Amino acid sequence: MRFIDLNRRKEIGSSCLFVSIGSFNILFDCGVSPKYCGYESLPDFKKIGTSVIDLVLISHCHLDHIGALPYFMKNQQQARVLMSQASHVVMPRILNNSVNVMKLQRDEFGIKEYPLFTQPDIEALEEHILPMQFGKTRTLIKDDEEIKITFYSAGHVVGASSILIEHKHRKIFYTGDIAFRNQKTLRGAKWPNCNIDIVFTETTRGATERQSGHSADSEIKRLIETIDDTTSGGGSVLIPAFAFGRMQEVLKIIHDARKENKLDPKIPIFCSGLGLGLIDDFDLIAKRLSAVDFRRKIARELRIKIFCGNNPTDIKRSNRRPSIYVLSSGMLVENTSAYNVAAALLDDHKNTICFVGFCDPDTPGGELLRSRRGDQFLFKSHGYCPKINANIERFDMSGHADREEILQNVSNLSPHSIVLVHGEEPARDWFMDSFLNILPKTQIIDPTPGEAYKL
Repeated sequence: MRFIDLNRRKEIGSSCLFVSIGSFNILFDCGVSPKYCGYESLPDFKKIGTSVIDLVLISHCHLDHIGALPYFMKNQQQARVLMSQASHVVMPRILNNSVNVMKLQRDEFGIKEYPLFTQPDIEALEEHILPMQFGKTRTLIKDDEEIKITFYSAGHVVGASSILIEHKHRKIFYTGDIAFRNQKTLRGAKWPNCNIDIVFTETTRGATERQSGHSADSEIKRLIETIDDTTSGGGSVLIPAFAFGRMQEVLKIIHDARKENKLDPKIPIFCSGLGLGLIDDFDLIAKRLSAVDFRRKIARELRIKIFCGNNPTDIKRSNRRPSIYVLSSGMLVENTSAYNVAAALLDDHKNTICFVGFCDPDTPGGELLRSRRGDQFLFKSHGYCPKINANIERFDMSGHADREEILQNVSNLSPHSIVLVHGEEPARDWFMDSFLNILPKTQIIDPTPGEAYKL
């Protein structure tokens, strides 16, 4: 078996792993990096040379895992794309939204290669897709050679999958992004009960130490109390959230808190864009697959208002009474709804900004989390630099498993080899040291991007 990490850098974005097993050439995921634009955001597809790809296995529908798929498939028409049934439902909406965002970025920033793909490219994917049911094995044959593929629930977001490949005597397992705990909107990961030869594991939270006494329930309780304290004091709350997964999770938390009389039902809730559209997809998935505990009925009961606004001054004028904003992007990427509302709320001590997921240090959200109260903070695209008077809070409510959970669950698979992917260097370093400590006879590889390895 040969593999190449096609990510251009040791980072979380543009997840894409080339694996050659026997006569089969396979890509695990095909994403873009949120930190870069244009061709620089893509995986380094040149590293596979003239290889003809047979299969693209998609773990889930965040853009860092599927954002390059329509672009790649334009030149690999023979490839079949396998993804979970739920991912098959949400994928078109997420990719079409990406096209719209790229068009805006092309016009605003002059990125000539945008959009990297179009709506017809997304529609063309349909004939290549093989939807997978969790726990049901699909056998594929090429040149009289057989490969078996099984998708398992990975938690994380709706449709997220861990993927098992069986070829001859070997079992190869790709974790994808995983969450073992049950969330409000879906159940945690369910992995195979067998020994695995090779594991490719995500390392997202490898540099994040588990806090003593921390639990998901305690963080949810703290979030609800923060929202209530802020709105009771006349302020507004912004919760930057990824449109797919985090936004629906936060809305379910608020819904449950209102039913338990822990939040004032009269405080208006504002959402926008992709996250609202995905609620319809969640409703469809809940009815068909029973794979998610979120329905359109919840959104109706919350009486969600559609947020429209770009100019911080206009938003500030309209924000005359306490409100809750659950908006993307989760990292306050420039010119998103969350970015614009943050600019409007930041200079008022009554307001609070609550981060509930991973924030890349190089994004505006990461910069804000490193800043101190009283500092000036520059919103570059607005040319606006308010003082940080609002409360900035961080809640450990990640959709990723803690590093200790991954360490234990991967170790339980008794692998001969472990390959570290999808993480920054400090995160990979922690996993490298930890796996070497508890699995001294296991080969641990932290691959250099673009370099070929044999196992």
